[in-house]
Amino acid sequence: MEISAEQMTLIKTHLRVDGNTEDALIAAYTAAAVDYVEKFCDGALVESLTPASDDEEPPREVLFTSGIWAAMLLLIGHWYANREAAAPGLTETPLGVEALLIRHRRWH
Repeated sequence: MEISAEQMTLIKTHLRVDGNTEDALIAAYTAAAVDYVEKFCDGALVESLTPASDDEEPPREVLFTSGIWAAMLLLIGHWYANREAAAPGLTETPLGVEALLIRHRRWH
């Protein structure tokens, strides 16, 4: 999934970042958040689902929703604020991320 310029502006607003000096870092965290969501939910993030044909299994897709967007903002904000792998009291995944994503997860 490609992140639009408008979405990047919203991410920077969420992070309270005004300048452009950390755009590459924010883009890296954003790509990692997309990857996290796609792996957790077991499907590619899409704006609209591909219709399944009768003779083929449907593609592994996950519809990009406001809940997924909120989970991504939480992840990006967490990684932006906590740039080290270990810190006192640091949790691995921010509270709420899995709660927002679990309903989109594909179960085998």
